[in-house]
Amino acid sequence: MKKIVSLLLVFLLLATVLPSLAEDSPAVDPCGLRGWDLQAGYQYVIMGYYPYEEDGTKAPVLWQVLGIEDGKALLFSTYIIDVHQPVEVSDRKTAENKKYREIMDYGETDLNVWLNEVMIQDLLADEPVFAAVTEEKYGRLYPLTDDEMMTEAFGFTSERYWKQPSRWAYATPYTLNKKLYPEVKGYFNKVQKDSTLGTSSYWVAAVKYPDKPARYLQLCAGVRDTVGHLSYGFLARTTVGLRVALRLDTSKIQVVSGSGTIWDPCRLGYVENRVVETPPVRPQPTPVATTPAPVKDRPTPIPPEAVTTPVPTPDWMGN
Repeated sequence: MKKIVSLLLVFLLLATVLPSLAEDSPAVDPCGLRGWDLQAGYQYVIMGYYPYEEDGTKAPVLWQVLGIEDGKALLFSTYIIDVHQPVEVSDRKTAENKKYREIMDYGETDLNVWLNEVMIQDLLADEPVFAAVTEEKYGRLYPLTDDEMMTEAFGFTSERYWKQPSRWAYATPYTLNKKLYPEVKGYFNKVQKDSTLGTSSYWVAAVKYPDKPARYLQLCAGVRDTVGHLSYGFLARTTVGLRVALRLDTSKIQVVSGSGTIWDPCRLGYVENRVVETPPVRPQPTPVATTPAPVKDRPTPIPPEAVTTPVPTPDWMGN
């Protein structure tokens, strides 16, 4: 009888403790990925290969998992990895006078076409998990939308204006050094970088006036006093970078290595017929993240890992 009572007490204790442990732990998809969590922060993934150094030398690309919905994992590049105009305009006067074509939706931009026909091939063509990237409203590769940039479940603040550290981002050396039209002097400049924080601006998939033709696309400010503020820039602007997103079918991927921290990101394999195809071994070493400088006025209760990312340096290529 005493043994039965003891067992019942053990079961009651487990029934009390286990639910609380589950509530404190982020939900993990069977593939091994999880979305942003208040306590654990982001889970990080290394996927794809893209120019990183000033001279275009490539390195693995770091992503953070924002969330998992309807069997899809939403990944967002941790850094600003390139630059491209929403509407391609190489003529200086046309750009300055805003005589380029207007748009009603982000999907009408030249940027959307370039991301899904050019950049995605350079970024992911050699990755086994490329086949798991799903087709969404704007294709397979795109900037986040206005709503997504204010989704608290993704680790962002729901505040639109003023300084918002949860949306800060840093551009890679390649991005900062790139000039879209090097042959044109006096107007087209490189991606801007804040002199104090080191952050840069990046595009968001939302037009300024959705009910009429627009010459402006939304951006997340990265310079001066409103870093993280959702503002707008004209469509031919060349000083705003690209922080891109995609969704992966979680039934077709599996974490094959890595703990998921920013210093030990996960690597993914493609699942087909229950066999996991692992990513290829790269000749260059995996980048090692550097510790970011302290951020003043960080909002609470979001933890530091959720609102800051390491400042990229050439040391990422290893020694």
